[in-house]
Amino acid sequence: MRNITYAIILVTVLFSFGCKSKKQQGVANEIEIVKKTNEQKSKKESSKYAAAESKDMESPEFAELILVSLSKTSCFGACPSFNFTVFANGTAQYDGLSNVARLGKYKAKINKEDVNQLLNEASAVGYFSLKDKYDSEFVSDVPSATTYLNLEGKEKKVICRYECDDRIKKVNKMIEVLIEKIKWKLAE
Repeated sequence: MRNITYAIILVTVLFSFGCKSKKQQGVANEIEIVKKTNEQKSKKESSKYAAAESKDMESPEFAELILVSLSKTSCFGACPSFNFTVFANGTAQYDGLSNVARLGKYKAKINKEDVNQLLNEASAVGYFSLKDKYDSEFVSDVPSATTYLNLEGKEKKVICRYECDDRIKKVNKMIEVLIEKIKWKLAE
């Protein structure tokens, strides 16, 4: 009877590892497809950003170009939740969602030098060499931070949820310092 029980356990464990391996292979294949799609999309859009370099900074097309964004999600506790975006024409938007001092929608004009300094410092700490995602499917109730930077057409989006690289934490902190430096006005 004991031998039968051990055999059943052994078969179950081996079967579980076999399924997990196939699942991991499927996920790896999906990730590779997404990476290739993103690379193709990035190449197509890079000409759009190069064209934006020659446009008037006050034009509506240039205003749509995002240089910096940071979005943080809430958790079951008191995690700050907000969305922050800086556009190429110097307009900044902030939407405080929960657990932040500034709730609601705000706008501001931002100093171009501050944005350039942030982008250059982020590049210097290695932001553009970070993985696209830091996460674990086995961890719950952890807020996420999604960071996007566009430095002269070189774009990168990083999702930081679990076991994040210290470099992304540093970049996110730089963005939060910039948010506090800005003189915000309530959006109409």
